Amino acid sequence: MTIRNTALAAALPAGQRAISEALLKARMDMRALPGFPGELPATLDEAYDVQDASRAKWPDRVAGWKVGGVPRAFLSRFDAKWLCGPIFEQSVVQVDSNKRAQMPVFTSGFAAIEPEFVLRMGETGDDDRLFIGAEIASSPVPDINDYGPIAVICDFGNNRGLLIGDEITDWRDYDQPVRVDTVIDGRSVGTKELAKLQTGVATAREFLTDHAARRGFALPEGTYISCGAITGVHEALAGAQSAIDFGALGQLELELVPAADTR
Repeated sequence: MTIRNTALAAALPAGQRAISEALLKARMDMRALPGFPGELPATLDEAYDVQDASRAKWPDRVAGWKVGGVPRAFLSRFDAKWLCGPIFEQSVVQVDSNKRAQMPVFTSGFAAIEPEFVLRMGETGDDDRLFIGAEIASSPVPDINDYGPIAVICDFGNNRGLLIGDEITDWRDYDQPVRVDTVIDGRSVGTKELAKLQTGVATAREFLTDHAARRGFALPEGTYISCGAITGVHEALAGAQSAIDFGALGQLELELVPAADTR
């Protein structure tokens, strides 16, 4: 069952509908939850039904999608390596390399910084553009990742924002290794060198395109795809300051700040 609009959200089983309502209210009220609100759905498709129902009720336009990996511990249970969640327009921040961005997170929930490449879809694949960036993962459920991918999918993919930095104008032909370093509050928390930056980007685009076709939603020109954590999922609290170095491709600076009431 795929939820395509607000009216169809009522078709969800009562338990899944209650999960959607609880997560939406917590996000709008900026209120942390003691745990996942209810019994986890049994399948990834049921989790996406919850996500679709919540997305239909959220008071903002979808500007893009985060794509993340299913943790290794859950791969034997689910026939999927990737998951996704919506990124809403008001949570997208574009910043110059010489400025520090403020990115809102839930103060008593989960929050993390994830350096990523960000694809902006063109009219065709040949028109796609690529940027350095970061996903801001945040949820009212403090230990959401411990529940696994079903919980993450239910709660908008655990997304709270997208930071977009400098464009990589020659990304298709870029053949140099890319080293990404992440520093939070002056301490290095993750470093990774990529032999080719295009590989993860192509994988994320292919997964999301297939997923959208199966679930029945559009990916219009201009849709952003946050293509997966490069150096890891780095948990941090509101007030944390981070510097992310993509080497010759650019740098990002950000500060996590308490999110405001969404109502």
